[in-house]
Amino acid sequence: ARVLSDTLGVLPDGQLHIDDVPALGDWKTAWDHVAFDGFLGSRMVLQTIWQGCDSALAAPLVLDLARLTARAAEAGISGPVEGLGFYFKDPDTGPSSLSEQWGDLLALAARLRTGR
Repeated sequence: ARVLSDTLGVLPDGQLHIDDVPALGDWKTAWDHVAFDGFLGSRMVLQTIWQGCDSALAAPLVLDLARLTARAAEAGISGPVEGLGFYFKDPDTGPSSLSEQWGDLLALAARLRTGR
């Protein structure tokens, strides 16, 4: 909800929830139902269903985080590494806007490239 409100400037009406469904195992399903005003004020709805394997989605992120934190350690950076918020659903610090997080990650990558 914080990401939506920070990105859009307002919190949209409606419900947002994440439910644990043990029968789905490692598979995650997202059902999205978006109502909006279209051409000439016509009420419209966009619905999507997305499914993905959670561990297959997480593996490349974990590898990126391991490489970035290893490089940060080589550059003398320790503790919480600023710029890694892009990899987390709700980072404790820094911006919640995905575009700002991406900018912070690029800045960190540039910093690690130069070793400063």
